[in-house]
Amino acid sequence: MTKRLSRQDWIAHGFEVLKTEGHEGLKADRMVKALNVSRGSFYWHFKSIDGFHAALLSAWREQITEAVIAELRDIGGAENQLTELISRVILTPQRIEAAMRSWGRIEPKIAMAVAAVDTIRIDYITDVIAREGIPQDIARGRAIMLSWSYIGRALSPDLAATLDHTVHRDLGRIFLSPDLDKDT
Repeated sequence: MTKRLSRQDWIAHGFEVLKTEGHEGLKADRMVKALNVSRGSFYWHFKSIDGFHAALLSAWREQITEAVIAELRDIGGAENQLTELISRVILTPQRIEAAMRSWGRIEPKIAMAVAAVDTIRIDYITDVIAREGIPQDIARGRAIMLSWSYIGRALSPDLAATLDHTVHRDLGRIFLSPDLDKDT
């Protein structure tokens, strides 16, 4: 057992465990055995399993929310940002998202972290839509609907397989349409 793992190696392994086993697999002894390293390797980087969980949640927020938002902002243009975001949601399996939400249903600390990430995401989407002249309250409602779509994609992956994968091109335009809420 001479393998040296970094803190990021442990986080990456935690994400893989979440995808394949769910939160039940995030036990120090199980991960140590799977990686064929000593317990000291784990405890060198994390004071406790709770510390590891906190680091995993932080990495999830940073890598899967904040970094994606930064990438999208670099694209420029509300329609381009929403189209890219929707494309990623439709075309990319969301197994870590599903695992985090499942974990959050039974663990209050995780539920609070998931809620905080939801707020970051909804605030970003609201801002994108509102910048196109959509009133703030309507933009927020649309952002929540897009967020629900993402959650649904994560929790019902088979449903996404039935989508025409070109639909993302139209959805960005639809959510930015000023006429969407007008009675005709």
